[in-house]
Amino acid sequence: MVPILRMLTLSALIVVSGGHAAWAQYYYPQQQQQPPVGRPNPRAYPPGYYPGKLVQPAQPQQGFSLRRLFGAPEEPPPPAREPVARPKRLAPPPAAVVAKPEKPKVDPTTHVVVFGDSLADFARQGLDAMFSENQDVAVVAKTRGGSTLVRSDPAEWPNFIKSTFDSGQKATLAVVMLGLSDRQALKDGDDSVDLLSDRWKDVYTRRIDGIMRSFNERNIPVVWIGLPPMKNSRQSEDLVAMNEIYRESVQRNGGTYVDIWPGFVDDENRYTTNGPDVDGEPARLRTSDGVSFTSAGARKVAHFADVEIKKILEAVKGGTSVATTPPDGQPVSIEAALPAPPDAAAPVSLPVKSLIGPVLPLTKQDVTPGGTLVSAPPKLTGDHAYPVQRALRTGIAPNSRPGRADDFRWPGS
Repeated sequence: MVPILRMLTLSALIVVSGGHAAWAQYYYPQQQQQPPVGRPNPRAYPPGYYPGKLVQPAQPQQGFSLRRLFGAPEEPPPPAREPVARPKRLAPPPAAVVAKPEKPKVDPTTHVVVFGDSLADFARQGLDAMFSENQDVAVVAKTRGGSTLVRSDPAEWPNFIKSTFDSGQKATLAVVMLGLSDRQALKDGDDSVDLLSDRWKDVYTRRIDGIMRSFNERNIPVVWIGLPPMKNSRQSEDLVAMNEIYRESVQRNGGTYVDIWPGFVDDENRYTTNGPDVDGEPARLRTSDGVSFTSAGARKVAHFADVEIKKILEAVKGGTSVATTPPDGQPVSIEAALPAPPDAAAPVSLPVKSLIGPVLPLTKQDVTPGGTLVSAPPKLTGDHAYPVQRALRTGIAPNSRPGRADDFRWPGS
């Protein structure tokens, strides 16, 4: 009976698990499948096993099942799933390029011409930013970097100004910023004059006067921008003296001098790289060389000259002559060329109050309404007698009245 059960078990195991692998696992357990001593004999081992070599058990044959063995109907295979097509991600359409509306070209009627050396280029940059929204104003640069008044012919700058206007350059206003490289000995003929000596100041003043005359001959108003402080303290001291020469000559010849020194120093009047910009925000105003300006610094230079420039332009548009030198030769200021303000309204007359009132004698006798003298003090009678007597004789203050100064009651009580 036992062999029959063993054969049935073996048959079922072969059917379920497949051929040789199940046979090997049944008759040769894991602990008995050790290679024998000596040369291995392949015939002594079941199929699928070789000593010293792991052989993957055979996979069951496809299509064999217990349903087919015992005649049961086969289950239909599951329907194949069709691959799901993922929607393609569409790229967003390119943003429409909106063309900026072109500003109509306007022929400017106001021309601000900038003369000077390399510092004047920064003034021109600031003026460009200042008038960027006003197409009626054109800023024209006529600068010469590295140019000086001390090493060149005294007539070089006046001739350059004259040739600029003779070539057809229009000018409503001239802005000058000059003198950065003039801190050196001056050539006067064959002589070399020491810096800031009395003779140096005299010769240098005459050369500034020659530049101012070039503008006065064409009746062009001038705004002269002074030099800023420098990182070198010795250089700054010399520039202070040179600025005084510019101020005196420009104002004497009817121009407007603009002092920008306070905008580029700290609270102790010393050079500073940073400071407030035109909007009052902290900004870097000077570059690392201690001489040039940043864009914010250039805008601040123009900001100092903004008020004076607009005064002159308004006077010119209003038809007021802005002559820098009157016929009698005496200089006039720009303020004198502006129209006079309207007359102030006449003050309203107020009634005069008498300083002295009526004279009242202190020893005058009291009289009755009929005019007779009062021989005795009046007696308190009537409704007012009781409270007066209580206050004067007994010391009890009268009751307060609503709204009076002695009414200390809380409102609403």
